Amino acid sequence: MLKLRTLNCSARRAHVLRRWFSETGSGSRLTRPASGTIPQPPEPINLALPSSAEPFIKYSDAFVDRGYTKSDIFLHPDFISDDEHDLLVRSCNKKLKRLANTYEMGHFDKRINNYRECSVSAWLPHKRGVAGRVSQAMDRGVDPDPVDLPDRASNGKSAGWTTVGKYDGQIRHILDRVWDLFPASFTWLPPHILDLHEDGEILPHVDNPEYSGFVVGGLCLLGPAVSTFKHVDDPNVRVDVLLSPKSLYFMTNRIRYQFTHEITVDPSQRAWMGQPVARARRISLMFRDAKEPEGGWSSLVSAAIPSF
Repeated sequence: MLKLRTLNCSARRAHVLRRWFSETGSGSRLTRPASGTIPQPPEPINLALPSSAEPFIKYSDAFVDRGYTKSDIFLHPDFISDDEHDLLVRSCNKKLKRLANTYEMGHFDKRINNYRECSVSAWLPHKRGVAGRVSQAMDRGVDPDPVDLPDRASNGKSAGWTTVGKYDGQIRHILDRVWDLFPASFTWLPPHILDLHEDGEILPHVDNPEYSGFVVGGLCLLGPAVSTFKHVDDPNVRVDVLLSPKSLYFMTNRIRYQFTHEITVDPSQRAWMGQPVARARRISLMFRDAKEPEGGWSSLVSAAIPSF
């Protein structure tokens, strides 16, 4: 949900990024982008809410009365199995230990506390990412990644690859089910691991459209949390979602940039059906589509080729 943080970015870079956000008022907990063109999909994104999602979503009366589309917040409980959940947790923990070993108390835009994060390019098939789109724009074929194949032979032994992680193939097959919910024309950024400490929180904010595409979502791992979405001009227009482990959620269409999103430590908002939701460490494996350049993917080709 938050803009991907570049590891080891300079203080100057952080200052440049920070200017895109503005406070809505003195002491406000809400941040909305100060500039940037809101990306619009060619046609509305329609993800069908499964009936199993109903107990996990609460729409305010104002949300319903004003005709907002319920499925703009997509939730699929138990999207993955117990075994898949445990595999993802183990793999995320290994990536975090290597790439982001300690929790950080603050994000450059001041909207997230007590967290750590990293991106995992190995889990994104070449054909689904920006590199694949650029290859197509150059009229080159997209080479299949070895990791697109099962990473275990039929006898259960390793297939013997040395260029990818032991379970990266299995993970890609899990994540393919997420990407397959959307049109094949979508271009994806590498999956992003966001680890929120049990004392961590995400303050209400709207993503910066300069760095975001049409959708953002995540696979929920470990502890549960309540995520709240409020219209930027009227907080009475809101949706509360219980994000339980193994669930998949997405923000699309009007929810994407007209609503703030947050996960708070406020006990009054960490309750569901009158019962408190215990604070616990949680991992979100985040999915965001890439914002296509104004000149199309081919413009990246021309920009990368020097003229003589």
